Amino acid sequence: MKMERISFFALPLLSACIFFSCASSQEHKISSVYVMAYDYDSSGIMDVSVFIDGEEIGKTDIYGRLLFSADKLKETEHSIRAEKSGYESAEITSSVRPGQLLYFKMRTGSYYAELAEKLLDENEAQNAFAMICRALEIDGRTDWRFLKDIIQRRVEK
Repeated sequence: MKMERISFFALPLLSACIFFSCASSQEHKISSVYVMAYDYDSSGIMDVSVFIDGEEIGKTDIYGRLLFSADKLKETEHSIRAEKSGYESAEITSSVRPGQLLYFKMRTGSYYAELAEKLLDENEAQNAFAMICRALEIDGRTDWRFLKDIIQRRVEK
């Protein structure tokens, strides 16, 4: 008998609590833009500088992510660039809206140098030369300059 009395009062009270808690919840406005910078192995790249229209807005965290407020940006086209030493910079032109995800995949100079060596082994010296030049634009390593000289001699043959 006591159990029936408790459930008789508890059920309407519980229903009222659920109803009023849902009715009073506020709508959350998303005002942030998410940036993700990854290499071609799908690993996040830490400390990538992100620029909007030439102004740095921040650097990515250890997982390659950056969150910034889009409140001050107009919904017009913006130049968005991601760059880090040792990586090829990436740039897009897009309007920036709250809730948007900007995804950058960035290659290293090592990627292009390894590709140049592979192409050289396959007797594609012209393409190998283009790849080693890209590697040197990213990082002017001495060993890559030496590889460029070797490739250039093959191209000239």
